[in-house]
Amino acid sequence: MKAATPLPSHAPGGRPIPFRTQGPLSLASLLAPLNSTMIAVALPAVRSEFHVGVGALTWLVSSYLIAVAVSQPLGGRLGDAIGHLRVVMIGLVALVVFSLAAALAWNFYALVVFRALQGIGAAFILPNASAFLRKQVSPHQLGTALGANGAAVSAGAAFGPVVGGLLLTAGDWRWLFFANIPVSAAALWFILRVQADTGLGRKALVIDVPSLLAIAGVFSGLSLLGTAARLHSPLLVTAGGALVPLSLAGLVARYRMRGTAIVDLRLFTRRNYVAAAAGVSLANLVMYSTLVAMPVYLADVRNVSDAAVAFLLFVMSIAMVGVAPMAGGFSDRAGNRPLLVAGAIVLLVSSVTFALILHEPPLVVLVAPLLLVGLALGISGAAQQSAALQAWPPSMAGSAAGTFSMMRYVGSITGTAIIAAILGAHPDESAFRLLFVVLVLFAGANLVAALSITRARPAVLATVLTSQPVPSEP
Repeated sequence: MKAATPLPSHAPGGRPIPFRTQGPLSLASLLAPLNSTMIAVALPAVRSEFHVGVGALTWLVSSYLIAVAVSQPLGGRLGDAIGHLRVVMIGLVALVVFSLAAALAWNFYALVVFRALQGIGAAFILPNASAFLRKQVSPHQLGTALGANGAAVSAGAAFGPVVGGLLLTAGDWRWLFFANIPVSAAALWFILRVQADTGLGRKALVIDVPSLLAIAGVFSGLSLLGTAARLHSPLLVTAGGALVPLSLAGLVARYRMRGTAIVDLRLFTRRNYVAAAAGVSLANLVMYSTLVAMPVYLADVRNVSDAAVAFLLFVMSIAMVGVAPMAGGFSDRAGNRPLLVAGAIVLLVSSVTFALILHEPPLVVLVAPLLLVGLALGISGAAQQSAALQAWPPSMAGSAAGTFSMMRYVGSITGTAIIAAILGAHPDESAFRLLFVVLVLFAGANLVAALSITRARPAVLATVLTSQPVPSEP
């Protein structure tokens, strides 16, 4: 095999990205959400084999989410230094190795550790796939490329439970991890045939361990708050509530002292990046809270079958998959702001609808607001990511993409804590209505974030982005 010739670290103009590049990157990106949602159907089987409680079992899910969230800024910065495609390959190799280890796990604690290491591999893939696309396509076509990638990510989330269920019928929970190996290997084989991009050099890579630990403290504190609310433990609430602000303060202090951190805080000095990052966090909070709360509502309050629950959630996910590529192409022509505002309005309408109708509605009535949630995320997803990546030059694409993707998990983990605090152990219908009233507030804040995006169009960005200066480290 011939060695790939490195591509320049700037976005070429004019040519659409070929499928031989887009396809492998989308396949690799699909693996992270697939692993996130596929495990849900296997949790009862894992609990039964290892004889662990529900509280311990939640850490099998949380360990993966926290590892992905914490590691994405690191993965993005690594991509800026040595090339984004190379880091995608590293992530795929890690998925193969740690999927095999998880499949062979000899006890529950080993499974949790290998699951977290899987999350690190997934975290290296997600931001670097987006950053590679940012560097290889012009701003005129970035929305289209990110939309196709976003559709793959949504497809992974949507079909994860279906794939997991099919694998469980064929074998046991270990098959879910074995199945990762051929898919990851296939993605790696195709990506080896894509021309690699160049990085800024290893001297540009700064791995600051204290700031990495501070980010881990933030996400661990958020997860701890959810656990504390579920257990009604004032001590854990106090610990989680203190850990989050103290970790954030430590991150800021470290950045001011050293002028650098795993999360480059300079990213939050540009309006469009701040608005896009806030928007993805808020929108994902609403979506993830709906995704987690609705199965509990349908099963515990309405006594709905598992098949009906799966269908209703599938409606939400498939809407995201169907709309994302078209919305990405439209953002290339009209700019990001119209898509962001439209998606935020649809998400707000869906949350208001849930808050109004949750009084023993016919199941068919729930289809409409769930469909709207999926449409909202599909409409705005590529535009949010495009706005964030366009706020900074291609040389910072990895750092920008990694931190932006991390903000998505801020929303997910915060949403989980809110659900635990409001619903408790035995929620009734009024508790679910209160939850969606709270989600209306977050959806409204997402609309404010969308409206604050500047109106710059791709035609203007094409001439600006390749020459905008990068501010020096403070």
